[in-house]
Amino acid sequence: MKNMLTIVTTMMLMSLNASVAMSRETYIAPEPVSRIKNHITVCVHPQVELISIVQAISNYPSILGFLMSDDPSEYKVAVFSHFQEFKEHPAVKMFDRLSSQPRMLNFSAPSNVMLYTDNKLQLREDVVLDNFVLNRAGGPDSLAVFLELLRDFATLSSFNEFYQKNKDYYLSIINSATDNLGTRNYISELEAFYGKKQKSYNMILVSLYKAVGFGNSLLHTDNTYDLYNTMGPLRVENNVPFFGDESYLKYMIRHEFSHPFINPVTEKYWDEIKSCSANFDSIPETARKNMCGDWQECINEFMIRAITTHIAYNEAEEAGAWAYEKEKSKGVSCIDNLLSKINHYQANRETYPTFESYYLKILDTFKE
Repeated sequence: MKNMLTIVTTMMLMSLNASVAMSRETYIAPEPVSRIKNHITVCVHPQVELISIVQAISNYPSILGFLMSDDPSEYKVAVFSHFQEFKEHPAVKMFDRLSSQPRMLNFSAPSNVMLYTDNKLQLREDVVLDNFVLNRAGGPDSLAVFLELLRDFATLSSFNEFYQKNKDYYLSIINSATDNLGTRNYISELEAFYGKKQKSYNMILVSLYKAVGFGNSLLHTDNTYDLYNTMGPLRVENNVPFFGDESYLKYMIRHEFSHPFINPVTEKYWDEIKSCSANFDSIPETARKNMCGDWQECINEFMIRAITTHIAYNEAEEAGAWAYEKEKSKGVSCIDNLLSKINHYQANRETYPTFESYYLKILDTFKE
């Protein structure tokens, strides 16, 4: 009996290995469904949609449920109807293992990892691979195994067919979000403030996420970034995910597109910042609980929220007052000091042509 079990197990492993090898050679992801408006590409990204489906059918919603939609939209019902039988696939099990560990394949990491893959679900060669991606996936070997299993999952579950079948749905939510962007040129607004241009700006709609946003980015060798606002719907209306009106999308775009401008600079000057990391304990509990997992994240969030409030004030006093009260209520306790320094930056752009050139000045707020 024992020998028979060994033979069966060996045959199953051989079959899986053969399937994975075939998937690696043959799998090609479908093309994104997208629309461009005001220099922003609004899309449903197939690789990101694939990982969101893995997240939805895995144990992830029971661990980090506040990140995944709990509204039974027609699309979510279709996802579970099609993919639930693959819940025990090795790709899902490996995702469970990686995502259940702190600061691993969770929060922004799953979508960020997928943006580094090409249409064969292999790592892209035209962008600079970030150690963040490697570390959150458990290292290069672990990531390679996961991508192989993901190719097999996509093949066995007929993900491509499901994606093609739902193209009209993807286009409908893209059209709705694009129409709600309004006419404002957010890109020129952001690039004028930061004093730097980026390669592209993209808004990825993920129906299975909750009302969250992730500021993902990809670095090119010319030191410019592809910027991504990877976001879930604000709510479900009439059984269809609704990604927000103009006011909400404006807020999300300004915030999430700011992360790739700010986060790399914070990383660059980390030695200047970590010496005062004890100040993290003094920030409001509501901020530590809802947006700041650590001192570095706190600095990025507080700075970006002050910047987007400043930009809102530039648009209109009423818009600025709304943003100010919103961020104050979320625990950005030093927003007045930050706004004062940002105003000084804007008034002295000949001295400080880019926000990065002023960055060390604004750090004084966090040292106090």
